[in-house]
Amino acid sequence: MAALAVLLAWPAPTALARRQSGRADVDPVASILLWQAIGLAGGLSLISSCLAFALAPLVGDAETGPDALDWWRWPLLAVGVILLCALLLSLLREARAAVRARVRHRDMLALVSESSPGEPGMRIIDTDHAVAYCLAGRGGTTVVSTGLIQLLDADERAAVIAHEREHLRVRHDLLALPFASWNRMLPFLPVTRTALESVSSLIEIMADDAARAEVSADALRTALAKTADSADAPAGRAPMTGHDPRLTAVREQRLRLDASALPDPRRLRVKAAVIASSMLLVPPAVLVGTVVYS
Repeated sequence: MAALAVLLAWPAPTALARRQSGRADVDPVASILLWQAIGLAGGLSLISSCLAFALAPLVGDAETGPDALDWWRWPLLAVGVILLCALLLSLLREARAAVRARVRHRDMLALVSESSPGEPGMRIIDTDHAVAYCLAGRGGTTVVSTGLIQLLDADERAAVIAHEREHLRVRHDLLALPFASWNRMLPFLPVTRTALESVSSLIEIMADDAARAEVSADALRTALAKTADSADAPAGRAPMTGHDPRLTAVREQRLRLDASALPDPRRLRVKAAVIASSMLLVPPAVLVGTVVYS
């Protein structure tokens, strides 16, 4: 389990990020499933290995008490318990901070924006910057700017709105929450930032895939291109979802592909589910197997 924890803390996520980087044919659902399994299985393996090393003398002998534990096992036991509590508290703290930030943001939007008469759940802010984003909670709110409305035509605006509403429908903010918590708790580990950036990119691709089922893929692609170009325009407009040239290029490349040209997602997702399940089953299987064998 200790070896698995080390493997899932560095080589595995690094290899997965390298494999996904710059690819337009990746399946975002399968990839996010693998990222979730790596994070959860890595945490379980690390905690379980600490507890197993600490409590090994107690296994298989019902008459053995805490006095049988050597002095060096108690720090390992403390590390395992502290890691478990720290991970859970970090996740709760991140969720609480996200809720508070959304409440403050919604209060500010009420002051600086107005509702769209033809689009329920949409707010419009008056700025030349090309901005579009969504705010989860309370049914969700989609926010667009007057700069974006002027920059895009009707089909492109519909594509952007469909993209943002998919974020709200699936609650993509919850998918990214554990990785944001992991990165905040362990900022000194490069892999935490890699995982967060990879999952955030995959979430954008997921929203694109859902939006192209409702609107034209060309409209979404041109909207991406226009907002990306406007980020470098003299007027200083900002793109609709943050300007990452590499991610924008991958998204545009994927939107140029016909849906039939993409790999069969069902096969990839079944394969990812099998791999993820195998990773998650290793720590409890090792613990239960050890106890039963003893």
